[in-house]
Amino acid sequence: MAEIRRTPGVYVTEKTAFPPSIVGVPTAVPGFIGYTQKADVSGKPVFLEPIKIGSLADYQSIFGGEYDPLYTITPVTASGEIQAHKFDFKVSDPEDNGDIKYYRLGVPPAPPPTPQFNLYNSMRLFYANGGGNCFVVSVAPYLNPPEDGKPPTPNTVSKDALIAGLKAIQDQVGPTMLVVPEAVLLPAATVTSNPFKDVVRAMLDQCELMQDRFAILDVYGTQTVVSQATLDEVIQKFRTDVDGSPLNRGAAYFPFVNSTVVPISDYDYTNISPIVDATPPNNSLTKILTWENANLYNGGVVPTDPTKGTPRYEAVKADIELMKDTTLTPVQITKVNQNLLAALPLLGDMLNVIAYQNDVLPSSGAMAGVYTRVDQASGVWNAPANVTLNAVAKSTYKLNDAQQGDLNLPVDGKAIDALREFTGRGTVVWGARTLDGNSNDYRYIQVRRTLIYIEQSIKSALNQFVFAPNDTNTWVAVVAMCSAFLQGLWQQGGLMGASQNEAFGVECGIGSTMTPQDVLNGYMIVQVTLQMIRPAEFIELIFKQKMEGVA
Repeated sequence: MAEIRRTPGVYVTEKTAFPPSIVGVPTAVPGFIGYTQKADVSGKPVFLEPIKIGSLADYQSIFGGEYDPLYTITPVTASGEIQAHKFDFKVSDPEDNGDIKYYRLGVPPAPPPTPQFNLYNSMRLFYANGGGNCFVVSVAPYLNPPEDGKPPTPNTVSKDALIAGLKAIQDQVGPTMLVVPEAVLLPAATVTSNPFKDVVRAMLDQCELMQDRFAILDVYGTQTVVSQATLDEVIQKFRTDVDGSPLNRGAAYFPFVNSTVVPISDYDYTNISPIVDATPPNNSLTKILTWENANLYNGGVVPTDPTKGTPRYEAVKADIELMKDTTLTPVQITKVNQNLLAALPLLGDMLNVIAYQNDVLPSSGAMAGVYTRVDQASGVWNAPANVTLNAVAKSTYKLNDAQQGDLNLPVDGKAIDALREFTGRGTVVWGARTLDGNSNDYRYIQVRRTLIYIEQSIKSALNQFVFAPNDTNTWVAVVAMCSAFLQGLWQQGGLMGASQNEAFGVECGIGSTMTPQDVLNGYMIVQVTLQMIRPAEFIELIFKQKMEGVA
């Protein structure tokens, strides 16, 4: 009803010409879950709390740095292992007529005595590949609190802790991806327990429940793949683990990657044990470096008389002696380490082995960065594929076409996306399928994620119409608002169709989407029809020769 006027004059009334607009929700905001050095915001512990960050510097200020591993020196004496080069370094023993001694650093069958954690270095890989805003949930610190005056003991990667982290982020508004790079570090399955399966299914179940996020998965046991037989075994085991889960809201990637995010400067001689060990088999770091020092600077002789060493030998020997001092400050340790690295290349080789082992990472962190990079550059409707990974030297297992064929198009549809090595390009993402590879609706990652984007954007905008009159005026406003949003998406290339009528349709009203009984029950039903863009996954070229004069 028009407003009643009481005073003569001219009155101005403005009518809204455009419907309310829909602002698209962010599409690439991962939620990372794992173990951290600390979890502290302004002095307050924030374990099991989703914390939003925008850079690696933000992560470091709240969650600290990487885990400080301890690697053991193990002699390698079996001739078969030596001939197969299953050792990390060798040194001539001047105290045993120059006999060559071989050693391994923390690799099977002598694993490091402390566990490794993947989250921090996965965050490095995330930001190296285009990552931006994300949420981080720290489930626990690397080290347990000290007890009874004893030094702190390292934590172990736990299924219960990771699932608790998933529960902590479940109701958080904002995350659009779930990434748990430490799931591959869980204990192996037994007859009564399968921790990896439980974590992966919890991820996929949460994505299905919340409908606003997508799981990026790694394949458990990838680091053990060295042949076709082990490849088949690991892939089949993974497909069994995800069986029964909502598959269209997740994608898996194989294999792991040898990254370049971990520099040798992250480690020093204190990461190698034992530093001092007077007992056989002479595998202490100081003993090995003493031999190398003699080989380089004293003619291959370890002098028993200190006055018989060359000046250079004695200078290096003094730094080797300082390694035994457990009271050195971090600055002093760094100085001694730098001196020894400059004098003894063997120490650099040993630290490079440690850096290389810690550079082997599951690919989920890198893929979260790729999703972000592609979304920002081209839109969520483009496949996060045919993209070269940054900060990656190579993949841990080189796939051929036949092997990828089984990963990409298995009979059961549980597709696994491959990372392939291509000459001149490096490691390339060469797959874009969800785990639901047999679905015509949700086979491709960008189709699933574009639908999530459209659904969540429209859902958020329609909140303003809750409790609005369920009449023609509201229906027209809703249709106009949704149509305007989808038209903009179509114009950007996010929907297929020569015209907007081919690309999408929006309906709302009695006779089209609702019955009078629906209105009486308080239901307003909006139907959106979309023509999604699918990738050109298989490009076939056909060549024909023709004879001269023949059309």
